[in-house]
Amino acid sequence: MKRRAIDHTRPVSAVVTIWGLATLAFVLLPLPFIVLYALSRNNYALFSAQGFTLQWFQRFFENDRFMAALQNSLAISAITTVVALAIAAPTAIVAVRHRFPGRDLMMALISAPLLVPGVISGTAALSFVAQTGIGPGFWPITVAMICFTLPLVLRPLVANLSGLDPDLEKAARNLGASPFAAFWRVTMPQLAPGLVAGGTFAFVEAMDNFSIAVFLTNINTTTLPVEAYSYIRDIDDPTVAAMATLLILLSIGVVLAIEWLLGLDRFLDMS
Repeated sequence: MKRRAIDHTRPVSAVVTIWGLATLAFVLLPLPFIVLYALSRNNYALFSAQGFTLQWFQRFFENDRFMAALQNSLAISAITTVVALAIAAPTAIVAVRHRFPGRDLMMALISAPLLVPGVISGTAALSFVAQTGIGPGFWPITVAMICFTLPLVLRPLVANLSGLDPDLEKAARNLGASPFAAFWRVTMPQLAPGLVAGGTFAFVEAMDNFSIAVFLTNINTTTLPVEAYSYIRDIDDPTVAAMATLLILLSIGVVLAIEWLLGLDRFLDMS
């Protein structure tokens, strides 16, 4: 007799469904207006009798300040992602597979940045670089982003690792594999969902962060969100909307890549 699979899903009431759809609409509704404004020929209207244009996208790419800020943001995001993953992966292994005095305190301290508002973290980072004489710049922003995104990377890795069977790695060792080979060939492939989820969180947060980066930029080093704020403070045209449209397309590309490489279901399970 075949066993029936246990269904852990629960029915959702109509009220919850309507509330969820309303929340989704509230979050997504501004996006079409941003795209329309980025394509408008009129500086102050979504629609123009003259039709649509790509001139604001061209102006964005021709703006040296925006291009420098984009390069800084991409470099900071890439470094933050790699370093945060390199720190979070062994930390997750130690936290999940070993019990030692101070483990809970260590996890609490690592997760502390999630409980502190970004403005406070940015102010604290600015005070530190000012008191030590380091000063704002590229590397202070990068280090601050690593500290801020580390718990975002650690959480999915801990969740992923907690669901793995350590006996599989032990079996590989019993069959003659070295500890490193057993981990690399058995455990590491199973950590792919956690690594992708954590890396995505780190990259997106470092790319999009304003509350911390605004305190650590200077005239020579700025990030895309900070530069966008400075631009719209002085100039009122759809150039920033064009930038936002490009970031929307980038986000869609990331989602499609995750679906292709991993599957959104597994990614959301790790989130």
